[in-house]
Amino acid sequence: MLKNWWLALLTLVRDRSFLVWCLGLPLGLATIFVFMFQPLERLTVLEELPVAAVRPADGPEGEAFRDFVDALSAGDGAPAAFSVSWYGSEQDAHRAAEEASSAMGGAGDGRAPIAVVSLDGADVSVDLAPTSDSTVELEQSVVVSVFDGWAARMAAARAVAERDPAALASEAVAAALSGGGHVDKVSLTETAPKETTAFYFALLGFAALMSAQSGLMAALTLVPGATGCASRITVGGRPRSRQLLCWLSASWATSFAGLAVCLAYICVAASIDFGARLPLVVLALALASLMATGLGGLVAVTGPRDAGVKDGILTAVTCVGALFAGLYGEPVMEMANSLAREVPASAWVNPVRQVMDSLSSLVYYDSLAPYWFHLGLVAAFGVVCCAVAVVRLRRLRRESL
Repeated sequence: MLKNWWLALLTLVRDRSFLVWCLGLPLGLATIFVFMFQPLERLTVLEELPVAAVRPADGPEGEAFRDFVDALSAGDGAPAAFSVSWYGSEQDAHRAAEEASSAMGGAGDGRAPIAVVSLDGADVSVDLAPTSDSTVELEQSVVVSVFDGWAARMAAARAVAERDPAALASEAVAAALSGGGHVDKVSLTETAPKETTAFYFALLGFAALMSAQSGLMAALTLVPGATGCASRITVGGRPRSRQLLCWLSASWATSFAGLAVCLAYICVAASIDFGARLPLVVLALALASLMATGLGGLVAVTGPRDAGVKDGILTAVTCVGALFAGLYGEPVMEMANSLAREVPASAWVNPVRQVMDSLSSLVYYDSLAPYWFHLGLVAAFGVVCCAVAVVRLRRLRRESL
């Protein structure tokens, strides 16, 4: 029995469809996702914004301007928000920014200054470097907002000093004019999920269903009349139910190995961290492989005898399931989420969605109850498909085909 299992495993691994559907396509899509989502993920990461600042003239306002800029570049124990380079004049600052931009390929590239900030009397001037990068434009808007806020607070302080100088001694007035505050970052989950994480989970669900092709091939090896090998096995002495379990278990092993490779690649390339719940992710993929293997075996022993038609049925089920899991873009993801909220049963019968939701519940929920619910649906679907496939194969005879 063990020798037969090993031969079945080698047969499935050496097949071209395993390399294409279980490894090549998921890894290729994951690579495309990484390159697509990298610019979006840059927007969610706070980096030091490079700014060229002109040294102000001596005086109270100039001293306040220097203290404010130095505070932005210091960070006070937290990551600094700005990387500031001081220059003696506005012309020197513009010249240095242009030279750095030309040498590095554009504003923001290699962290060339994205703006030149100067104090002209009581007014703050912010000159933005020309750029066509939307990310740099967003960073420039942050610079403008920060210095506009400081200028507004300074104007309010001058107005208060003119009307009631004694009011500046009040702690409440000083706190309001300082614009300072304290913010505690609180995470309700063990790890902080990214906005694009759901697409990778949908991709893993898609990869799990694509591995059903391996289960289809394994079961067709035992369907009478499907192949020459199947015809010989049909008249053999071994029970076909035992042979089917042997081949389906080998198919499960190959599918799970392919999903494990995809998971490792996504975790490294997309920097997805499951923390201490990584073993639960592996369990979810193991049961997803069982579900896909059972589905492939069920399709193999039912319906038309043509292997091409069966392959097309599995591909259609996988693609439609991925559609309603939101794999094909943000608008599709919004549509799929809306449908799942309005009609929960549509998500319960979608195997791709259930694999996606079981993984998402580990990241977006602190409780494991949603995880076990979705994982139970995946396991039940796989067990039912495998049981029906075994029973159906035992009833097939070459004479009836």
